[in-house]
Amino acid sequence: MSSYIAPAENISKAWLHTLEHVVEAGGHAINVVSTVANPLAPEDLPIRSAIDHTLTEGYRHGIRIQSVDTVAGTIFPHDLYADTGLTYRVGIDPEDVAKLDASAADLYTAYGEMLPILATDTANSRGTYFGRMVSWPGKAAGGVNQIADRITRLRRSFDTNTARRNVEDIAVGGEAEFGDDVVGLQTYAADDRRERGFPCLVHVDLTLYQRRLNMSATYRHQYLVTKAYGNLLGLSRLLGFLAKHTGFEVGELMVVATFADAEQGTYTKRGVAELIAAARTGL
Repeated sequence: MSSYIAPAENISKAWLHTLEHVVEAGGHAINVVSTVANPLAPEDLPIRSAIDHTLTEGYRHGIRIQSVDTVAGTIFPHDLYADTGLTYRVGIDPEDVAKLDASAADLYTAYGEMLPILATDTANSRGTYFGRMVSWPGKAAGGVNQIADRITRLRRSFDTNTARRNVEDIAVGGEAEFGDDVVGLQTYAADDRRERGFPCLVHVDLTLYQRRLNMSATYRHQYLVTKAYGNLLGLSRLLGFLAKHTGFEVGELMVVATFADAEQGTYTKRGVAELIAAARTGL
């Protein structure tokens, strides 16, 4: 049965409430909808400390464990982005627009230069999330930059005072077809028989409503301990980047997990219960 988690004020509480719900449901749940009302709100330190302490990099029962920031960087490489402190706005000075665009271009270039190295990791054999967003299909630089295209489209909406519209999707999973207007139409290869694996994140959608930019993301399999917190952090940073470069306010972030996994097989029921207890300390 599908589950709707009440909207949380920040990514920390959204993650914790979702994990608690899935644990109460027996460790697994389908079609779980989690919402962050303010994705850029400060994180809760007790919750972040608990998950950071749990995610010791290395391998656990054959599962590769990465830090929260490493996982977040697969969606938005925050460390490669030099924030100018500027925000796109009505009547913005052309020189400031140039600075904004240069900071984004530097990010795309830096990541493109890293792609050959990232591709040597077996986990990235089919590309990376951010690589697919800025250089589809994501294995090398020079592909279709969906992020740059979405910024162009969103600025057009901002300049014409458009308050409501869907701004298409950002293809991540399957295949995508791009026409002259560079709109990504996400499809799936007929010969793709993979039951599980990259990408778990298959769809990102952007929607304008009341001059706020909202994001929804769909995961085939959401690993709630090893991946989910980092995924929320990366998505929130990506949404903040898009809002800064297009002038819109940051709206809500919604994540749909078609299959949510509390990973009690990897961390044991006791281990996950201890994680939740530690996250609740000080709240």
